[in-house]
Amino acid sequence: MDKLAPHLKELRERKGLSQSALGKLVGLGQTHISRLESGTKGVSNEKLLAIAEALGVTVSAMIGDAVNIARHDYEAGHPARKIIADLKSPRGLRELAGDKSLADALHITPEEWKALRSIELPASVTKDGYVQLLITIRAIGGSK
Repeated sequence: MDKLAPHLKELRERKGLSQSALGKLVGLGQTHISRLESGTKGVSNEKLLAIAEALGVTVSAMIGDAVNIARHDYEAGHPARKIIADLKSPRGLRELAGDKSLADALHITPEEWKALRSIELPASVTKDGYVQLLITIRAIGGSK
């Protein structure tokens, strides 16, 4: 299940579910879902299938790499695809790139993706932190 942990949280959040809500849908407790996301707990094949169905993805997509989860959302060569594909990209930035509806709403330009990618921040910076950084970049640059 070590392949499930890196993607479960991202997929759950994309679906707008809390750990508790997902747990209720599939018959697991919130603590079990939390441990699945951290990679410290396993799950039966039956529950794995139930989780995939609840998240609206296939089991192979759920345990596959993040590139396959979100790549189809962007056209070839889009800067966000490169961020998603680069496992060395910070998690918060990858989460922002993987949230295409938010990225579209923010109208993030290729130049802004490049700027966001070029700034080294602590690994703990969240998707929301990168949105704030984008706003700051726009304020400093006088754009948007």
